[in-house]
Amino acid sequence: MTILQTGSGRLTTGIPRIEGAEISLARVPLPQGPWGDQIHRVTDIEVTVVDLHGDNGLVGTGFSHTSGMGARTIGALAHEIAPTLVGQRVSPRGLWNRAYRFVHDIGGAGVTTHAISAFDIAAWDLLGKSLGVNVIDIIGRVRDSVPLYGSGINLNLSADEVVEQVRRWKADGYAAAKVKVGKPDLEEDVERLARIREAVGAFPLAVDANQGWNYPQALRAFSRFEQFDLLWIEEPLPADDISGHARLAREVRTPIGLGENVYTVDQFVQYFDGGGVDFVQADLGRVGGITGYLDIAAAARTRNLPMTPHFVMELSASILAAVPNISYAEMTDGGTWTDLGIFSSTGETRRGVYYPPTAPGHGLVLDRDYLAEHRI
Repeated sequence: MTILQTGSGRLTTGIPRIEGAEISLARVPLPQGPWGDQIHRVTDIEVTVVDLHGDNGLVGTGFSHTSGMGARTIGALAHEIAPTLVGQRVSPRGLWNRAYRFVHDIGGAGVTTHAISAFDIAAWDLLGKSLGVNVIDIIGRVRDSVPLYGSGINLNLSADEVVEQVRRWKADGYAAAKVKVGKPDLEEDVERLARIREAVGAFPLAVDANQGWNYPQALRAFSRFEQFDLLWIEEPLPADDISGHARLAREVRTPIGLGENVYTVDQFVQYFDGGGVDFVQADLGRVGGITGYLDIAAAARTRNLPMTPHFVMELSASILAAVPNISYAEMTDGGTWTDLGIFSSTGETRRGVYYPPTAPGHGLVLDRDYLAEHRI
């Protein structure tokens, strides 16, 4: 944990300046055991937390996340970014541009945007608290609630267990469901999807391949899955393969979802212009926070593409309340940050719909004691 301070100690009103930055890391275990898909086995979520101290005595909190590794690297970069922001006025877009220019020479995306995310979310939170307004209303509220879809990290579950999971989401009022695919034998995926369709009828269903196929495998899977009328097939190819996704999209009928492993508006625009994505799944903790996300959402809106964010439902669904072009936010079953013990206070989920918090800032409260127990 590191604290950097200007040392002025002044209390001011209105929009403050950043007086100090505090950075902490935690490795949070998955309470229901490891998550797995075609290419991952995850045992914990690593969280980078940034607290920005304003010279008005208020504190804004931001965060980013990785699956099982990388927080030390992100934290090290955060320690280099912090001194460039201390003393600056809390203007999130200005701070974002300042941080991005500072880190760009060591990489425009990935670790750099993860680190910027934590500062940016903290800046928005501090601005909202300083003005006494929720972040949604600073950006511009479009709606008061956001629909959710049920998402399972369930490739390891039996077909019976996956069927019951999707049935439960439908009964609980979620707008749609997403399940993992990528069994060694494609026909096993087909059988599982057939059983889900039989159990829940026309309930909207998507699948996630987690970058696990090569191009011929993806073509075959799209062909075999067409009978199930899927909402989208997610990450059929490695996320770096922009041209491959565009080529695939020209050959298939099922929409493509991706974005959790795409990090900048420039990369997303290449996907948009190539026609390789239909559901835009940017992750607020990976794309440079709220500012980066809003840039991507605006670019997607000009192409009539819906934002369908990845992970951290409590923040993602909140920001969707200020985004015109949306489909749903992702409720990861057993993997919301409330389920993981990271948040102690958030908005409320009722019948598959999320109602964001209304407190000033982003309104999300970390469980500091729990994170301290798992500090890196």
